[in-house]
Formats: sequence, structure tokens, C-alpha cells
Amino acid sequence: MLNKYKILMLMIVLTLVGIIIVLSTWLFGSYKSRQELVVSDIERSLFNVIQTYYDDHEERFRETRARNNRQNDNRFISRIVELYPELNREKLSAVVDSLGRERRKTFERKRIRPTEKEEPTQIFPSFMLQNIEFNDTTLRQMNVLMDKVLKSKNISVPVNIELETLDSLPQHSSNVQTRTDEFGNLTTRPILVNSHNNEFLIAKIDDPSAYILVKMGWQLVLSTVLVFALVGSFIYLLWTINRQNKLAIMHKTFVNNMTHELKTPVATVMAAIEAVQRYGAKDDSVRMEKYLDLSRKELDHLSQMIERVLHFDMNGANGVKLEFTNFDVIKLINTCIETAKISLQKDVRFSLTSTFQPVFVDADEAHIKNVISNLIDNAIKYSVENVDIVISIVERNKDVEIRIRDNGLGIEPIYHKDIFDRFFRVPTGNLYSVKGFGLGLAYVKQVIEQHDGFIEVESALEKGTTFIISLPKSNI
Repeated sequence: MLNKYKILMLMIVLTLVGIIIVLSTWLFGSYKSRQELVVSDIERSLFNVIQTYYDDHEERFRETRARNNRQNDNRFISRIVELYPELNREKLSAVVDSLGRERRKTFERKRIRPTEKEEPTQIFPSFMLQNIEFNDTTLRQMNVLMDKVLKSKNISVPVNIELETLDSLPQHSSNVQTRTDEFGNLTTRPILVNSHNNEFLIAKIDDPSAYILVKMGWQLVLSTVLVFALVGSFIYLLWTINRQNKLAIMHKTFVNNMTHELKTPVATVMAAIEAVQRYGAKDDSVRMEKYLDLSRKELDHLSQMIERVLHFDMNGANGVKLEFTNFDVIKLINTCIETAKISLQKDVRFSLTSTFQPVFVDADEAHIKNVISNLIDNAIKYSVENVDIVISIVERNKDVEIRIRDNGLGIEPIYHKDIFDRFFRVPTGNLYSVKGFGLGLAYVKQVIEQHDGFIEVESALEKGTTFIISLPKSNI
């Protein structure tokens, strides 16, 4: 059984570890995907910022471009006229102007495209970046525009647009979806803005972990709940298996004890009857009386054991049937003491004290009597030859406390909770010096709890035992 239990635990642990690894891989993959998505959104936002900035200053850039175009056209016409003097300069200038207008119309028509809200409506060609002077003022204005764009997209990640000089354009591998700088910060892909000076525009992204984790909130919550549910289920499964194993062992012990306990008195009575029948004991009144007395004691013992088993609810679900009456608990305890004195085989001294007399409770008198008798019987059985039993009763505002203390063998603290379980007996090796089924204290607890009371134990090995019972006080 122990090997099977270890194998089961190993399988459960491996299953749990496997599930946690799968969940962790899934969460990590989701995190990286969201990280790539954030970088991609910021890259698109950077292009939109550049285009917006260009559109905001387009008139100035257009004037500069027109002036440069005129200068280039004049140089081109002058060169052509030098090579071909017979050409008319005015006509050639008109042709060049016409071609330039058509080229600009075609370019503007291709730039126009439908876009999402808050995005520019034109496609920005990279060669037009040369018209923008990227100084500190320009970068500051672009950063302001970037903050507005990211805010409109609900991306709460700090981003800073910077101009960097690189030796060459970095190669972007298809396997690497994100780039980092020398400090480990994420960056967008560099945009070449000045080929003569190798100047690139880059958006540096501060750590987006908090933003991404917030976006992954439902995944993290679901994964955490799932892991805790699995751990709780496995723990409960192991606890249930362990408890069922203990119950199976206790049931087996109970059956063995019960078989032995029932067989002993029956065998004794049969031996007494056989002696009377075969060995002429019926003609000897003294021997006859001895055998009959022995038989009566064994049958009384057998009857008591059967009665205890019948009184106890094996399943613990329905409980025992209670008939509540109002009675004096001091008088009841005195009765239990007198009953115990009849069959004493040890030197037992009883002491009963109470803060008030009488003390009334509303309870089932018969079952409470069985409870007190059980505890007194245990105090006698599990004690040395000279037994001192001290019973004290304390009446409070709402309950009555009954303490039964002995100077017996005591109970180790590790067994204080187990002694109230069905069929449990404190281990003493393979043999028990005291006969029993392990039902007495379980019955006691069941009855007390059905009365809305509680029972607890204070004990240590070789220092005696004290059982404390609390019962609701009578309203009368």
C-alpha cells in the first residue's frame, strides 16, 4: 500500500508540474506576442507622427521643394541649351514645367489613401524625410505628437523619439521580432533620415512589462485560479485517500477486536456449561454457583459490548436519537459513580465538586449518563492500581462545564484529535492491554455535539488525562 501511495503521489506531482510548465509556456508566448504587437503599434505610430509633422509643415516644405525644383530645372535647361543652342529656351522651360506638374499630380494621387481615425490620410515617401531638419525642436514636437497618438490608442507605455548615428543600417532578422539597445530597452526599427551623415530615427520604448501584464490580466487570473484549483484538488485527493486508508485499517482493527471480544465470553460460557454437564458440577452447589456466576458476568459483558455498538451511529450522519428532559447533572454523576463502584477491581477514589447545587441541564439523560459512564470507565481502565478521579462542575451564564480528571497513563498530544475518531485506539504495539472497539470516545463526541456542546482533552504521557465537557445550560 505504501509503494502504491508513493507512486500515486509521484504521478500527481509530475502531472501538476507538467500542467504548470504548459501554462507557463503559454503565458510566456502570449507575453512575447503582445510585446511584439506593442512594438509594431509604436512603429506604425512613429510613421504616422512623422507624416503628421510633415503635413503640419507642408506649406513650408513645399515652398522649399518648389524653390529647389526651379533651381534644378534652370540648371537642367541651361545645360540642354548649352549642348543644343538651336533649341528655344522658353519652349523647353514650358515642357519641363508641364512634366513637373503631371509628376506632382500623379504623386499626390498615389499618396491619398483611406485610413483609420486619428491617422494621416496620405502615404509618406521616405525620400521626403530629407526635407525635414531633425533638430532638438523637431524631436520635441514629434515626442508630443507621439504621446497624443499612443494615448488615442490606449497604449500607456513611455516612448522617446531620438536621432542616432549608426555606421550602417542594422539587418532585421525575420526570426527576431523585437530589437533592443545596449541598455536592454526595446526600440523600433531605425528609419534612415540622412544618408550623408548616417542618421537614423528611432523610438526607444521604456519597459512595457506592466502594461502588457495588465492587458494579460484575465489570462493571469485564469491561470492562477486553475493552478490553485488543481493544487487544492490534488491535496484533497491525497487527504481523502490517506483518510480512507486510515479508516480501512481502523475498520480491520475493529473487526478483529470485535471478533475477539465476542468470542471470549461465548467460549467462557460454553466451557462453564460443558463443565456442568460433563463433570458433575450440577451435583455440587458451590461449583454450580461459581460456573453460573462466571457465565452471568460474561453474558453481562457481552450484552454491554453489543449495547455500545448498537447505540453508536456507525456512519456519523444521522446521529443518535435524543429525548430531551430537564434533570440535575450532579445527581446523574453521583449515580454513575455508584454504578462504577459496583464492579471495581482497583482502589478508586472519587471526588465531586460543584460551584452550585443543583445544576440543571436540558439534555437526553440516558445518553449523558452513558457519556459520563464511558469517561469514568476509561479513567479506571487506563490508570494504575491506585486511581484518583476528580470530577468538577462549573455553572456559567450559558453553559455547564464538566471536568473529569484522572491520574492515569495519559495520552500523547499527537493523538488528542484522533482519539475521537471511530475505531481509533492509541497505538501500543500489536497487543492492547485494555479491551475495546475504539467506539467509546467517538460515541461521547457524537452525543455532546448533538447537544450543541463540545468536548476537549488535556493530557500528557504519564501525567493523567482531563476531559472537559460543555453543555448548554437549562433555561429554567
